[in-house]
Amino acid sequence: MTLADRLAQPVIDQPFRNRHRAPQGWEPGIRFDPDTQLPTEIVSPAVPRVDDDAWASVLESMDYALPDGYELRLVAASYDPYAWTRDAADQKYATTKPAWRYRFAVVPSTSVEHPALEILNRLKRTPKPRTKWTGESAFVVNLNDWQTGKDAGGGTDALVERLDGYFDMVAERARDLGKRNLGELVILGGGDMVEGCFIYPHQAFQVDRDRRQQANTTTTLIVDFLDRLAPGFDRVRVLAVPGNHGEHRESGKRINRGDNDDLKVFEDAAREISRDAKLGHVSFTIANDEPALTMDVQGHIVALTHGSVYGKGTGSSPDVKAYNWFMRQAAGHRPVGDATLLVGNHFHHDIVKNWGSLLFVQNPAADGGSPEFADYSGTDAAPGMSTWVMNERTKFRDYEVIR
Repeated sequence: MTLADRLAQPVIDQPFRNRHRAPQGWEPGIRFDPDTQLPTEIVSPAVPRVDDDAWASVLESMDYALPDGYELRLVAASYDPYAWTRDAADQKYATTKPAWRYRFAVVPSTSVEHPALEILNRLKRTPKPRTKWTGESAFVVNLNDWQTGKDAGGGTDALVERLDGYFDMVAERARDLGKRNLGELVILGGGDMVEGCFIYPHQAFQVDRDRRQQANTTTTLIVDFLDRLAPGFDRVRVLAVPGNHGEHRESGKRINRGDNDDLKVFEDAAREISRDAKLGHVSFTIANDEPALTMDVQGHIVALTHGSVYGKGTGSSPDVKAYNWFMRQAAGHRPVGDATLLVGNHFHHDIVKNWGSLLFVQNPAADGGSPEFADYSGTDAAPGMSTWVMNERTKFRDYEVIR
């Protein structure tokens, strides 16, 4: 066969195997800050399952060591039952086997852990109230937007100390209001009790507690508040709804309506106090997946929602957004539409609006502030905790924000 004949031969279509590539977004490697040249994110190759205390082995497999003063914080993990892997770098052919891929944030090391119980034990504790309230009026306290784990404003340690002071002042206010014939304590859990870790991009770099630590700290604080105040009242009711920060999210999207740490912390608190005889009169109403719940308090229908449900709705200000949302709830004969007192949160500052038969109360946050909000607005929302009294004659009196 001549050269010309060979060149004229048709090209044979031979089968070939595509090279294995990691799933998009899970390409192994190390991302560095271009300014500081410090590592910010590490994605592992496909490796066997690694226990929480063995993250260093992942770095060893990548032949990399973290700089002093930094540690890994797990951001996400992905299980692949048929991953192409090599047991050694010189292994000629890859094989398929179950494997995990891990994504880590590189964060400054925390030298000492400060669980909430240790912090509270260091603080001056308030004795259980000797005062016993037996009247007909209800003392209402709103717990909302703690965002435990947020590193702004001193982080979790500062939040715990701030709430410790608030709890003292709430107890003192209850004693001062005894002449109002108090007999019931109503606690409204308005959502965003925890900060979360994946609510917005790179949030994991701006928290000082992971999800588990956030939930445990928040539960401890709720129980501490009940332990201080609840024994003084004949009746204690807790109403809790979800916020957006408590949502369990994957890739920025919530996985469902009900998996929410803002609800979990109240469920955990309910279990924790269930064996305490002195707190046996405390009852809990906790949302399943509803964004809002109602409760009859002294003959008035109170509707509680976090506020994120109308946060992106129509209207130029939070109160207008809330009003437009409420009108649609009323038009649809939803339970919220029957309320005479609508309680919202989410926007971190206090507002009281009278809409005739409906009163709207928006509560301030108790967190450490939002520097980004101050950067573009020139102002900031002062932290606080709302309290007021309700009785048969009036749905809203003796209003004060504890600060």
